[in-house]
Amino acid sequence: LHRAASATRSNATTLRLALPQNPSLYIRHSTGFAPKPKVTSQATRRPQGRGRRANPSRHSDRPHRGLRYMLPTKRADGAEDSGDAAAKKARVGESSAEAGSEAMVAGEPVGGGSNGNGVAEIDEDLHSRQLAVYGRETMRLLFASNVLVSGLNGLGAETAKNLALAGVKSVTLHDVENVDMWDLSGNFFLSEDDIGKNRAAACVEKLQELNNAVLVSALTEGLTTEHLSKFQAVVFTNLSLDKAVEFNDYCRSHQPPIPFIKTEVCGLFGSVFCDFGPEFTVLDVDGEDPHTGIIASISNDNPAMVSCVDDERLEFQDGDLVVFSEVSGMTELNDGKPRKIVDARPFSFCIEEDTRNFGIYAKGGIVTQVKEPMILEFKSLRECIKEPGNFLLSDFSKYQRPPLLHFAFLALDNFRQKFGRFPVAGCDQDARKFVEFTASINEAAIDYKMDELDEKLLQHFASGSRAVLNPMAAMFGGIVGQELVKACSGKFHPQYQFFYFDSLESLPTYALDPKDLKPLNSRYDAQISVFGSKLQKKMRDSNIFVVGSGALGCEFLKNFALMGVSCGRKGKLTITDDDVIEKSNLSRQFLFRDWNIGQAKSTVAATAASAINSCLHIDALQNRACPETEHVFNDAFWEGLDAVINALDNVNARMYMDMRCLYFQKPLLESGTLGPKCNTQMVIPHLTENYGASRDPPEKQAPMCTVHSFPHNIDHCLTWARSEFEGLLEKTPNEVNSFMSNPAEYAAAMRKAGDAQARELLERVRECLDKERCDKFEDCIAWARLKFEDYFSNRVKQLTFTFPEDAATSTGAPFWSAPKRFPRPVQFSAVDSSHIQFILSASILRAVSFGIPIPDWAKNTGNLADIVSKVAVPEFEPKSGVKIETDEKATNLSSASVDDAAVIEDLLTKLEACAKKLPSGFQMKPIQFEKDDDTNFHMDLIAGLANMRARNYGIQVVDKLKAKFIAGRIIPAIATTTAMATGLVCLELYKVLAGDHPVEDYRNTFANLALPMFSMAEPVPPKEMKHQDMRWTVWDRWSIKGNITVAELLKWLSDKGLTAYSVSCGTSLLYNTMFPRHKDRLKRKMVDVAQEVAKVDVPAYRKHFDVVVACEDDDGNDIDIPLISIYFR
Repeated sequence: LHRAASATRSNATTLRLALPQNPSLYIRHSTGFAPKPKVTSQATRRPQGRGRRANPSRHSDRPHRGLRYMLPTKRADGAEDSGDAAAKKARVGESSAEAGSEAMVAGEPVGGGSNGNGVAEIDEDLHSRQLAVYGRETMRLLFASNVLVSGLNGLGAETAKNLALAGVKSVTLHDVENVDMWDLSGNFFLSEDDIGKNRAAACVEKLQELNNAVLVSALTEGLTTEHLSKFQAVVFTNLSLDKAVEFNDYCRSHQPPIPFIKTEVCGLFGSVFCDFGPEFTVLDVDGEDPHTGIIASISNDNPAMVSCVDDERLEFQDGDLVVFSEVSGMTELNDGKPRKIVDARPFSFCIEEDTRNFGIYAKGGIVTQVKEPMILEFKSLRECIKEPGNFLLSDFSKYQRPPLLHFAFLALDNFRQKFGRFPVAGCDQDARKFVEFTASINEAAIDYKMDELDEKLLQHFASGSRAVLNPMAAMFGGIVGQELVKACSGKFHPQYQFFYFDSLESLPTYALDPKDLKPLNSRYDAQISVFGSKLQKKMRDSNIFVVGSGALGCEFLKNFALMGVSCGRKGKLTITDDDVIEKSNLSRQFLFRDWNIGQAKSTVAATAASAINSCLHIDALQNRACPETEHVFNDAFWEGLDAVINALDNVNARMYMDMRCLYFQKPLLESGTLGPKCNTQMVIPHLTENYGASRDPPEKQAPMCTVHSFPHNIDHCLTWARSEFEGLLEKTPNEVNSFMSNPAEYAAAMRKAGDAQARELLERVRECLDKERCDKFEDCIAWARLKFEDYFSNRVKQLTFTFPEDAATSTGAPFWSAPKRFPRPVQFSAVDSSHIQFILSASILRAVSFGIPIPDWAKNTGNLADIVSKVAVPEFEPKSGVKIETDEKATNLSSASVDDAAVIEDLLTKLEACAKKLPSGFQMKPIQFEKDDDTNFHMDLIAGLANMRARNYGIQVVDKLKAKFIAGRIIPAIATTTAMATGLVCLELYKVLAGDHPVEDYRNTFANLALPMFSMAEPVPPKEMKHQDMRWTVWDRWSIKGNITVAELLKWLSDKGLTAYSVSCGTSLLYNTMFPRHKDRLKRKMVDVAQEVAKVDVPAYRKHFDVVVACEDDDGNDIDIPLISIYFR
């Protein structure tokens, strides 16, 4: 960004961010601004999101929000779930047949039913991650949409795949051309057996496999406007400009207008044009939840100032509309009227309202952003060809590139119309002719005429124009797929209107020989026409390590199979993942099918990738990449790698892979997604900083006392609910089993601990086995009813008794001031369905944990209500002197007592008495929370717990799906973002395998498809350390060969002008000048000292061990030197 700004200052072309009206990046030429889109909206919206370095402390009180809030955090994780794979496999295995049979049935709506309006019901198990992005209403609109995809080259195939995974009603594939060898470079649906068949017809069956709830059909005749009238959106990937103008005019005039997209991939160049009609309503511009704030004060002024509690920065901006609720005193603001924000600050803002005659603010209040629809007026393709308007930018270093590419794509259409073919790769004559066409178009332009054309770029464009490269197709398939979702649903801001992109820097740094670009009658001919056969051979012989086989991993394997990566005799692709396939994976991990549920991800993905390209040499493992598996991924394995591809879902695993790549000096290609957002990061030895060199600030955690006693939002309630679920149904049963398995050992452990936590554990175990013990299902119902009373009535009564509504703090301030909310007890009612549902789920899960059979009548709410009404509920009397934690810094709610040891002894005695009453071999069944099975009552109980607690505190309740997202910590994920991210990474892989690229050629990317917004920049170089004439970075590792002594190591460093004062290995100190006894080690071999002191066990396959040495220079300044490897074998 800094480089782009510097270049802008010295250039007539001006770059600007046009955020308020339209979340896109625009260009202004020296002749003036191109027309902006006409936007109609009562509220001018600026898109929101989180920045890569979103650290509030680094910004002023009035920060410009711009890019920082539009982007995902650097640590945006893949959407795959982490966890205990073995436990998951066992769990999935129990119901794999059932899950598989109900996943997707041919010809039936998703979920096996319809809502009566012809729209398929939403299978929440299958689409949970997508629902977290789109919501139910958007999904319903998608399920009712029919889409046409015309042109089944690689780009068409990628677009169709993303639509099928999204779950539209139908996808019609149109193509009049037949499959040839060239197509196998880009279309993963096709194989050698399909050559000669119609491209659309050949893709139908395999596309249908992705989602049998989507109706897939082929159209193999010429298109007419009559065909177009049947669709809610249409996209063309290989259409002449004349025909495109004709179809676009028809789509605009149709009632309602049909959103039209024209897109192309030509080698390393791509374009997208969107026209969603004269007036298109965007229902949700950015997909972010409405921002909220908890009010601390409101002034009687004009304009009125609103101050909020300072526990979290506000996300409001000038021009936002907000509504007020729950305001005491100044009740006039609770009228639901939207009010505009002015002068937004981190913890306060003003509203355009005169409150001088309003009541005086007393307390409380919530302010909530109002998100209003936006209307966009698109221009036709006919108009935009001559006046393209604003170009969406992706790379600030190429801000002059889009108009040139606009002319290039027009010139390509002219070339094809005149000669009936694409320019031939490496043909100088065709390239010159193409440049002439481009120059002619430029001369005819008036407002957009360029002073100079980049002929070298145009020659590259012409040479590779026929090729639909897989990485480009994957990237643009993701972008176009997302635009189609927007067209069908109004969810997110559409692209307005042209987007051009190139990755010319992916070409090898050496000059390409035209002979090297000639086709070889192989499936890689399209790729060879761009990069040459020399790089193709390198790719085929490459040794690649892919870590993770979820959504990202599936896309990578498909891309590699099409690109020919590791498809030669010397090549090898190793993929590892210890996870198994679940139903929720099927909506985006497209190499998996419903019959694969319960199987190992890596094995299934490898088999599917080999079906795309049988030459792929792939080895599928089920090992987690971690210190415990370094005997599998040993030194020899790492030393033979050409590149490592991360397809991971958590930061810890990423950090470990970064550490290993740093140690072995291997390129690491990193990526992650979060809903419509994604990021890619290139970690290149000696050229870029490593992944761990920068970190996002930690996520803010709610204080424990807030979660347990003073919640003020639904997240707090759900955090508490999950904690209670795990305590009641997993941790306590585990403790019971530990005690019952070996009472003496368990008692000894508790006596040794002797603290408040041990005391509380014993109290829970005793309660579970004594007064809360269940022998029959009716006991479980009674237990559930008493838990309801305890949680939602008794505890609240005790809390409000200890801290009455008029209580004050030690400073005299009201205790129940924002953000605290004063709670009210909930009175149980057998006619309240939510109360009965809580009893139902709690009693069933209690029965499962005690191994009690669940009777047939248990799920009959009428019977349940009758039994519950007969449960005797004791009267509750609040007690004085009860301590309730209010310190936000407290990390434990257990309060220590001087008599803990005595109480523990008493509890153990009582436990032994309880155990004698239990049957021999008694064990409970701990229940591990599983969010993705809607039949197990786990989420029913957690949602019930959270919503009842929300009622206590006057917090808005949520449905089970929303509760599932929050309590299950579900990472939002969609196939389009994943496809785009992997396409971008594979464009970088060309550079890595070709070698010799400078850091300026590499690109890190942040993108948000919702806005849409793309930000590409070269990676940051590593920090360089200096000493005398030596230079090194974090990538360097010093090596010493020979079985040296400690003294020889010190001498080796001394020769470099460094005085070593401390040598360590692992966590052990091998030598330090402070300890006189260490002088005895100077003459000993380093390996002997390491084995004796640090207990180093160097495996037979390893020839060295590593030490960390602390040094100083002659002036006594500490010098941070690289790790030292001693090759003693």
